[in-house]
Amino acid sequence: MAHEPFAARDVVLADGGSARVRTARPDDAERLVAFHRGLSLETIHFRYFSALAKLPQRILDRFTRVNFDRDMVLVAELGDRIIALASYHGDGAPGVAEVAFVVADEHHGRGLATLMLEELAEVARERGVSRFRADTLSNNRDMLRVFADAGFELDRASDLGVVHLGFPVAETPRTKLARERREHLAQARSIAAIVAPRSVALAGEFAAQAPRLRAQGFRGELSADPERLPERVDLVLYAGPVGEVPGLVATAAQLEAHALLLGELRGEPAGLERDAFDFELRIAVRRQGMRLLGPASCGLANTAPGVSLCAGLGPPPAPGRVSIACDASRDAAELLAQLRAAGVGVAQFVSLGRRADVSLNDLLQHWAEDEATGAVALAVSKLGNAQKFARVAARVLERKPVLALTCEGLDAELASTGARTVDSVDAWLAALRELG
Repeated sequence: MAHEPFAARDVVLADGGSARVRTARPDDAERLVAFHRGLSLETIHFRYFSALAKLPQRILDRFTRVNFDRDMVLVAELGDRIIALASYHGDGAPGVAEVAFVVADEHHGRGLATLMLEELAEVARERGVSRFRADTLSNNRDMLRVFADAGFELDRASDLGVVHLGFPVAETPRTKLARERREHLAQARSIAAIVAPRSVALAGEFAAQAPRLRAQGFRGELSADPERLPERVDLVLYAGPVGEVPGLVATAAQLEAHALLLGELRGEPAGLERDAFDFELRIAVRRQGMRLLGPASCGLANTAPGVSLCAGLGPPPAPGRVSIACDASRDAAELLAQLRAAGVGVAQFVSLGRRADVSLNDLLQHWAEDEATGAVALAVSKLGNAQKFARVAARVLERKPVLALTCEGLDAELASTGARTVDSVDAWLAALRELG
Protein backbone atom coordinates (compact mmCIF):
# COMPACT_ATOMS: atom_id res chain seq x y z
CA MET A 1 0.00 0.00 0.00
CA ALA A 2 1.39 3.41 -0.97
CA HIS A 3 1.88 5.72 2.00
CA GLU A 4 0.99 9.40 2.09
CA PRO A 5 3.26 12.22 3.34
CA PHE A 6 3.28 13.07 7.03
CA ALA A 7 0.55 15.54 8.04
CA ALA A 8 2.01 18.89 9.14
CA ARG A 9 1.91 19.60 12.88
CA ASP A 10 2.43 22.68 15.03
CA VAL A 11 4.67 21.81 17.95
CA VAL A 12 5.70 23.50 21.19
CA LEU A 13 9.43 23.44 21.88
CA ALA A 14 11.28 22.91 25.14
CA ASP A 15 11.75 26.65 25.74
CA GLY A 16 8.04 27.41 25.14
CA GLY A 17 8.46 28.61 21.57
CA SER A 18 6.86 26.86 18.64
CA ALA A 19 7.59 25.61 15.14
CA ARG A 20 5.88 23.71 12.35
CA VAL A 21 6.95 20.17 11.44
CA ARG A 22 6.06 18.77 8.03
CA THR A 23 7.25 16.49 5.28
CA ALA A 24 10.11 17.74 3.12
CA ARG A 25 9.00 18.59 -0.45
CA PRO A 26 10.77 18.94 -3.80
CA ASP A 27 10.36 22.73 -3.61
CA ASP A 28 12.38 22.77 -0.35
CA ALA A 29 15.65 22.25 -2.25
CA GLU A 30 16.79 25.89 -2.16
CA ARG A 31 15.83 26.30 1.49
CA LEU A 32 17.66 23.11 2.44
CA VAL A 33 20.77 24.39 0.65
CA ALA A 34 20.47 27.67 2.60
CA PHE A 35 19.88 25.73 5.84
CA HIS A 36 23.02 23.65 5.27
CA ARG A 37 25.02 26.75 4.38
CA GLY A 38 24.15 28.27 7.74
CA LEU A 39 25.37 25.30 9.79
CA SER A 40 28.65 25.51 11.67
CA LEU A 41 31.52 23.28 10.61
CA GLU A 42 31.18 21.31 13.85
CA THR A 43 27.46 20.68 13.28
CA ILE A 44 28.12 19.55 9.69
CA HIS A 45 30.90 17.24 10.88
CA PHE A 46 28.68 15.70 13.58
CA ARG A 47 25.87 15.07 11.06
CA TYR A 48 27.82 13.88 7.99
CA PHE A 49 31.15 12.78 9.56
CA SER A 50 32.96 15.08 7.10
CA ALA A 51 33.42 18.76 6.25
CA LEU A 52 30.60 18.78 3.70
CA ALA A 53 30.73 22.40 2.53
CA LYS A 54 27.88 21.92 0.06
CA LEU A 55 25.10 19.35 -0.08
CA PRO A 56 25.73 17.02 -3.06
CA GLN A 57 22.80 16.71 -5.43
CA ARG A 58 22.33 13.04 -4.58
CA ILE A 59 21.83 13.88 -0.87
CA LEU A 60 19.57 16.83 -1.72
CA ASP A 61 17.45 14.54 -3.91
CA ARG A 62 17.27 12.00 -1.09
CA PHE A 63 15.84 14.68 1.21
CA THR A 64 13.38 16.22 -1.25
CA ARG A 65 12.24 13.32 -3.45
CA VAL A 66 11.06 10.90 -0.83
CA ASN A 67 9.82 7.35 -1.33
CA PHE A 68 7.26 7.36 1.47
CA ASP A 69 6.87 3.58 1.36
CA ARG A 70 10.42 3.22 2.69
CA ASP A 71 11.66 6.58 3.88
CA MET A 72 10.52 9.69 5.76
CA VAL A 73 12.07 13.17 5.79
CA LEU A 74 10.74 15.88 8.09
CA VAL A 75 11.65 19.55 8.34
CA ALA A 76 10.91 22.02 11.11
CA GLU A 77 10.25 25.51 9.85
CA LEU A 78 9.97 28.93 11.38
CA GLY A 79 8.39 31.37 8.98
CA ASP A 80 9.99 30.60 5.61
CA ARG A 81 13.18 29.18 7.11
CA ILE A 82 14.01 25.54 7.72
CA ILE A 83 15.55 25.20 11.19
CA ALA A 84 15.87 21.41 11.52
CA LEU A 85 15.95 18.28 9.36
CA ALA A 86 15.21 14.72 10.48
CA SER A 87 14.93 11.56 8.46
CA TYR A 88 14.81 7.82 8.43
CA HIS A 89 15.73 5.69 5.43
CA GLY A 90 15.18 1.97 4.99
CA ASP A 91 18.61 0.31 5.08
CA GLY A 92 17.73 -2.98 3.39
CA ALA A 93 16.93 -5.10 6.44
CA PRO A 94 13.18 -5.71 6.80
CA GLY A 95 11.59 -3.36 9.30
CA VAL A 96 14.83 -1.47 10.00
CA ALA A 97 15.64 2.14 9.12
CA GLU A 98 18.57 4.47 9.73
CA VAL A 99 17.63 7.70 11.53
CA ALA A 100 19.53 11.01 11.62
CA PHE A 101 19.01 14.67 12.58
CA VAL A 102 20.55 18.07 12.18
CA VAL A 103 19.40 21.30 13.86
CA ALA A 104 20.42 24.88 13.04
CA ASP A 105 23.04 26.04 15.53
CA GLU A 106 20.99 28.97 16.81
CA HIS A 107 18.16 26.57 17.65
CA HIS A 108 20.22 24.03 19.61
CA GLY A 109 18.87 23.36 23.09
CA ARG A 110 15.20 23.83 22.15
CA GLY A 111 14.36 20.13 22.08
CA LEU A 112 13.86 19.94 18.32
CA ALA A 113 15.84 16.73 17.79
CA THR A 114 14.03 14.88 20.57
CA LEU A 115 10.64 16.05 19.34
CA MET A 116 11.38 15.06 15.74
CA LEU A 117 12.68 11.66 16.86
CA GLU A 118 9.33 11.10 18.58
CA GLU A 119 7.48 12.12 15.42
CA LEU A 120 9.62 9.83 13.25
CA ALA A 121 9.10 6.90 15.62
CA GLU A 122 5.32 7.38 15.52
CA VAL A 123 5.33 7.48 11.72
CA ALA A 124 7.62 4.44 11.57
CA ARG A 125 5.31 2.36 13.77
CA GLU A 126 2.38 3.17 11.52
CA ARG A 127 4.35 2.15 8.41
CA GLY A 128 5.79 -1.16 9.50
CA VAL A 129 9.24 -0.03 10.64
CA SER A 130 10.00 -1.72 13.95
CA ARG A 131 13.58 -0.69 14.63
CA PHE A 132 15.83 2.34 14.18
CA ARG A 133 19.58 2.34 14.01
CA ALA A 134 21.87 5.37 14.16
CA ASP A 135 25.58 6.12 14.03
CA THR A 136 26.94 9.11 15.88
CA LEU A 137 30.42 10.31 16.82
CA SER A 138 31.34 9.45 20.38
CA ASN A 139 32.01 13.10 21.24
CA ASN A 140 28.58 14.21 19.98
CA ARG A 141 27.15 14.13 23.50
CA ASP A 142 24.10 16.23 22.63
CA MET A 143 22.90 13.72 20.06
CA LEU A 144 23.55 10.76 22.35
CA ARG A 145 21.44 12.55 24.98
CA VAL A 146 18.57 12.94 22.46
CA PHE A 147 18.21 9.17 22.12
CA ALA A 148 18.48 8.62 25.87
CA ASP A 149 15.99 11.36 26.76
CA ALA A 150 13.35 9.92 24.42
CA GLY A 151 13.12 6.84 26.64
CA PHE A 152 14.04 4.16 24.09
CA GLU A 153 15.84 0.96 25.16
CA LEU A 154 19.20 1.40 23.45
CA ASP A 155 21.67 -1.21 22.26
CA ARG A 156 25.04 0.42 21.73
CA ALA A 157 28.49 -0.52 20.53
CA SER A 158 31.57 1.62 19.84
CA ASP A 159 34.09 1.37 17.06
CA LEU A 160 36.91 3.82 16.23
CA GLY A 161 35.16 6.86 17.73
CA VAL A 162 31.71 6.03 16.36
CA VAL A 163 28.80 4.89 18.54
CA HIS A 164 26.41 2.46 16.84
CA LEU A 165 22.90 2.59 18.34
CA GLY A 166 19.92 0.36 17.75
CA PHE A 167 16.50 0.40 19.39
CA PRO A 168 12.89 -0.71 18.85
CA VAL A 169 10.51 2.13 18.01
CA ALA A 170 7.51 0.54 19.76
CA GLU A 171 5.89 2.81 22.33
CA THR A 172 6.55 1.69 25.89
CA PRO A 173 5.51 3.11 29.27
CA ARG A 174 8.97 4.68 29.45
CA THR A 175 8.77 6.41 26.03
CA LYS A 176 5.21 7.55 26.72
CA LEU A 177 6.21 9.02 30.07
CA ALA A 178 9.20 10.79 28.49
CA ARG A 179 7.02 12.29 25.73
CA GLU A 180 4.32 13.43 28.14
CA ARG A 181 6.91 14.98 30.45
CA ARG A 182 8.56 16.85 27.56
CA GLU A 183 5.18 18.04 26.30
CA HIS A 184 4.12 19.11 29.79
CA LEU A 185 7.19 21.24 30.48
CA ALA A 186 7.16 22.79 26.99
CA GLN A 187 3.53 23.86 27.26
CA ALA A 188 4.03 25.13 30.81
CA ARG A 189 6.91 27.35 29.68
CA SER A 190 4.96 28.54 26.66
CA ILE A 191 2.06 29.75 28.82
CA ALA A 192 4.35 31.22 31.47
CA ALA A 193 5.69 33.68 28.89
CA ILE A 194 2.13 34.72 28.01
CA VAL A 195 0.77 35.29 31.53
CA ALA A 196 3.98 36.86 32.85
CA PRO A 197 5.29 38.91 29.90
CA ARG A 198 8.33 41.12 30.31
CA SER A 199 7.31 43.31 27.38
CA VAL A 200 3.85 44.08 25.98
CA ALA A 201 2.74 45.86 22.81
CA LEU A 202 -0.84 47.18 22.66
CA ALA A 203 -2.53 47.59 19.29
CA GLY A 204 -5.97 48.54 17.99
CA GLU A 205 -8.54 49.09 20.73
CA PHE A 206 -6.14 47.79 23.39
CA ALA A 207 -3.82 50.76 22.78
CA ALA A 208 -6.06 53.06 24.82
CA GLN A 209 -5.39 50.94 27.92
CA ALA A 210 -1.70 51.86 28.08
CA PRO A 211 -2.06 54.66 30.69
CA ARG A 212 -4.19 52.44 32.92
CA LEU A 213 -1.75 49.53 32.73
CA ARG A 214 1.13 51.84 33.65
CA ALA A 215 -0.88 53.28 36.53
CA GLN A 216 -1.69 49.78 37.79
CA GLY A 217 2.01 49.09 38.02
CA PHE A 218 2.86 46.76 35.13
CA ARG A 219 6.53 46.02 35.69
CA GLY A 220 7.59 45.26 32.14
CA GLU A 221 8.21 47.28 29.00
CA LEU A 222 4.98 48.68 27.56
CA SER A 223 4.36 50.19 24.13
CA ALA A 224 1.23 51.43 22.36
CA ASP A 225 3.03 53.44 19.67
CA PRO A 226 3.44 51.51 16.40
CA GLU A 227 6.33 53.82 15.50
CA ARG A 228 8.25 53.09 18.70
CA LEU A 229 7.93 49.38 19.27
CA PRO A 230 10.65 47.43 21.10
CA GLU A 231 12.86 45.12 19.08
CA ARG A 232 11.25 42.08 20.69
CA VAL A 233 8.04 41.62 22.67
CA ASP A 234 6.60 38.76 24.68
CA LEU A 235 2.93 39.59 24.13
CA VAL A 236 1.00 41.62 21.54
CA LEU A 237 -2.63 42.47 22.34
CA TYR A 238 -5.10 43.53 19.66
CA ALA A 239 -8.83 44.12 19.27
CA GLY A 240 -10.45 45.85 16.29
CA PRO A 241 -11.22 45.28 12.61
CA VAL A 242 -10.62 41.71 11.48
CA GLY A 243 -9.05 42.96 8.25
CA GLU A 244 -6.05 44.27 10.22
CA VAL A 245 -5.15 40.84 11.60
CA PRO A 246 -2.88 39.60 8.76
CA GLY A 247 -0.75 42.74 9.00
CA LEU A 248 -0.66 42.40 12.78
CA VAL A 249 0.62 38.81 12.51
CA ALA A 250 3.37 39.95 10.13
CA THR A 251 4.39 42.81 12.45
CA ALA A 252 4.39 40.54 15.50
CA ALA A 253 6.62 38.07 13.64
CA GLN A 254 9.09 40.87 12.84
CA LEU A 255 9.15 41.74 16.55
CA GLU A 256 9.85 38.06 17.33
CA ALA A 257 6.80 38.11 19.58
CA HIS A 258 6.13 35.06 21.72
CA ALA A 259 2.34 35.34 21.54
CA LEU A 260 -0.69 37.28 20.34
CA LEU A 261 -3.78 37.94 22.44
CA LEU A 262 -6.73 38.70 20.17
CA GLY A 263 -9.87 40.23 21.65
CA GLU A 264 -13.09 40.92 19.79
CA LEU A 265 -12.57 41.24 16.04
CA ARG A 266 -15.07 43.46 14.24
CA GLY A 267 -16.36 42.58 10.81
CA GLU A 268 -16.34 39.33 8.85
CA PRO A 269 -13.20 37.64 7.52
CA ALA A 270 -13.21 37.75 3.73
CA GLY A 271 -14.43 34.50 2.21
CA LEU A 272 -14.16 32.39 5.39
CA GLU A 273 -16.52 31.05 8.00
CA ARG A 274 -15.47 31.79 11.57
CA ASP A 275 -14.10 28.29 12.27
CA ALA A 276 -12.13 28.27 9.02
CA PHE A 277 -10.75 31.74 9.83
CA ASP A 278 -9.63 30.57 13.28
CA PHE A 279 -7.96 27.51 11.74
CA GLU A 280 -6.06 29.52 9.13
CA LEU A 281 -5.13 32.13 11.73
CA ARG A 282 -3.68 29.47 14.02
CA ILE A 283 -1.55 28.09 11.19
CA ALA A 284 -0.29 31.57 10.25
CA VAL A 285 0.61 32.44 13.85
CA ARG A 286 2.21 29.13 14.78
CA ARG A 287 4.20 29.04 11.53
CA GLN A 288 5.92 32.20 12.76
CA GLY A 289 6.87 30.53 16.04
CA MET A 290 4.18 32.31 18.08
CA ARG A 291 1.23 31.27 20.23
CA LEU A 292 -2.32 32.65 19.97
CA LEU A 293 -4.72 33.39 22.83
CA GLY A 294 -8.25 33.96 21.50
CA PRO A 295 -9.78 35.33 19.32
CA ALA A 296 -12.55 36.77 21.51
CA SER A 297 -10.36 36.68 24.61
CA CYS A 298 -11.40 39.35 27.10
CA GLY A 299 -7.84 39.58 28.38
CA LEU A 300 -5.72 38.31 31.25
CA ALA A 301 -4.53 39.29 34.70
CA ASN A 302 -1.50 38.39 36.81
CA THR A 303 -1.26 39.88 40.31
CA ALA A 304 2.31 38.70 41.04
CA PRO A 305 4.35 41.67 42.36
CA GLY A 306 6.86 41.27 39.55
CA VAL A 307 4.13 41.44 36.87
CA SER A 308 1.05 43.44 38.01
CA LEU A 309 -0.77 43.14 34.69
CA CYS A 310 -4.52 43.34 34.13
CA ALA A 311 -5.26 43.83 30.43
CA GLY A 312 -8.76 44.09 28.99
CA LEU A 313 -10.57 43.25 32.22
CA GLY A 314 -11.20 46.50 34.06
CA PRO A 315 -9.92 47.00 37.62
CA PRO A 316 -7.41 44.34 38.69
CA PRO A 317 -8.41 41.60 41.13
CA ALA A 318 -7.01 41.39 44.64
CA PRO A 319 -3.81 39.32 44.87
CA GLY A 320 -4.28 35.72 45.94
CA ARG A 321 -3.45 32.09 45.23
CA VAL A 322 -6.27 31.01 42.90
CA SER A 323 -5.72 30.89 39.11
CA ILE A 324 -8.88 30.98 36.99
CA ALA A 325 -9.76 30.10 33.40
CA CYS A 326 -12.93 31.20 31.65
CA ASP A 327 -14.02 31.14 28.02
CA ALA A 328 -16.12 33.20 25.65
CA SER A 329 -19.39 31.96 27.11
CA ARG A 330 -18.56 33.55 30.47
CA ASP A 331 -18.32 37.31 30.92
CA ALA A 332 -14.79 37.66 32.22
CA ALA A 333 -15.19 41.23 33.52
CA GLU A 334 -18.35 40.26 35.41
CA LEU A 335 -16.65 37.21 36.92
CA LEU A 336 -13.76 39.36 38.10
CA ALA A 337 -16.19 41.87 39.62
CA GLN A 338 -17.89 39.02 41.49
CA LEU A 339 -14.52 37.72 42.68
CA ARG A 340 -13.59 41.17 43.98
CA ALA A 341 -16.96 41.57 45.73
CA ALA A 342 -16.60 38.12 47.33
CA GLY A 343 -13.09 38.89 48.56
CA VAL A 344 -11.45 36.13 46.52
CA GLY A 345 -7.79 36.72 45.81
CA VAL A 346 -6.49 35.84 42.34
CA ALA A 347 -3.04 34.76 41.17
CA GLN A 348 -3.81 34.63 37.43
CA PHE A 349 -6.99 35.03 35.38
CA VAL A 350 -7.15 34.06 31.71
CA SER A 351 -10.01 34.48 29.25
CA LEU A 352 -9.52 31.79 26.60
CA GLY A 353 -11.93 33.11 24.00
CA ARG A 354 -12.49 30.77 21.07
CA ARG A 355 -9.33 28.72 21.75
CA ALA A 356 -7.95 28.77 18.22
CA ASP A 357 -4.60 27.78 19.76
CA VAL A 358 -4.02 28.17 23.52
CA SER A 359 -6.31 25.69 25.24
CA LEU A 360 -7.55 24.92 28.73
CA ASN A 361 -5.10 22.02 28.83
CA ASP A 362 -2.22 24.43 28.08
CA LEU A 363 -3.21 26.56 31.07
CA LEU A 364 -3.44 23.54 33.33
CA GLN A 365 0.04 22.40 32.27
CA HIS A 366 1.35 25.81 33.35
CA TRP A 367 -0.59 26.03 36.60
CA ALA A 368 0.59 22.56 37.64
CA GLU A 369 4.13 23.99 37.73
CA ASP A 370 3.38 27.59 38.76
CA GLU A 371 4.44 28.25 42.36
CA ALA A 372 2.16 31.30 42.64
CA THR A 373 -0.92 29.14 41.93
CA GLY A 374 -2.23 27.36 45.00
CA ALA A 375 -5.56 26.28 43.49
CA VAL A 376 -7.17 26.21 40.04
CA ALA A 377 -10.73 27.31 39.25
CA LEU A 378 -12.60 26.75 35.99
CA ALA A 379 -15.60 28.59 34.54
CA VAL A 380 -15.76 27.08 31.07
CA SER A 381 -18.40 25.60 28.78
CA LYS A 382 -16.19 22.88 27.25
CA LEU A 383 -13.04 20.95 28.06
CA GLY A 384 -11.61 20.54 24.56
CA ASN A 385 -9.61 17.32 24.30
CA ALA A 386 -11.35 15.49 27.16
CA GLN A 387 -8.90 12.57 27.26
CA LYS A 388 -5.93 14.88 27.56
CA PHE A 389 -7.83 17.05 30.06
CA ALA A 390 -8.29 14.04 32.33
CA ARG A 391 -4.56 13.26 32.17
CA VAL A 392 -3.46 16.86 32.72
CA ALA A 393 -6.03 17.50 35.47
CA ALA A 394 -4.74 14.42 37.30
CA ARG A 395 -1.26 15.97 37.24
CA VAL A 396 -2.60 19.23 38.68
CA LEU A 397 -4.65 17.42 41.34
CA GLU A 398 -1.52 15.70 42.63
CA ARG A 399 -0.29 19.14 43.70
CA LYS A 400 -3.28 21.47 44.17
CA PRO A 401 -7.11 21.45 44.19
CA VAL A 402 -9.22 22.08 41.08
CA LEU A 403 -12.69 23.62 41.41
CA ALA A 404 -15.05 23.75 38.42
CA LEU A 405 -18.27 25.68 37.87
CA THR A 406 -20.28 23.17 35.87
CA CYS A 407 -22.69 23.73 33.04
CA GLU A 408 -24.90 21.40 31.02
CA GLY A 409 -22.94 18.54 29.50
CA LEU A 410 -19.79 18.94 31.60
CA ASP A 411 -20.80 17.35 34.89
CA ALA A 412 -19.89 13.74 34.03
CA GLU A 413 -16.62 14.64 32.30
CA LEU A 414 -15.47 16.78 35.22
CA ALA A 415 -16.59 14.31 37.87
CA SER A 416 -14.50 11.56 36.29
CA THR A 417 -11.31 13.60 36.74
CA GLY A 418 -11.62 14.04 40.49
CA ALA A 419 -12.06 17.81 40.25
CA ARG A 420 -14.48 19.33 42.75
CA THR A 421 -17.60 20.70 41.03
CA VAL A 422 -20.32 23.17 41.99
CA ASP A 423 -23.39 24.15 40.00
CA SER A 424 -23.84 27.86 40.80
CA VAL A 425 -21.72 30.98 40.81
CA ASP A 426 -22.53 31.62 44.48
CA ALA A 427 -21.34 28.14 45.48
CA TRP A 428 -18.26 28.58 43.28
CA LEU A 429 -17.36 31.88 44.97
CA ALA A 430 -17.96 30.45 48.44
CA ALA A 431 -15.68 27.49 47.68
CA LEU A 432 -13.03 29.82 46.27
CA ARG A 433 -13.04 31.86 49.48
CA GLU A 434 -12.20 28.63 51.32
CA LEU A 435 -9.39 27.82 48.90
CA GLY A 436 -7.97 31.32 48.77
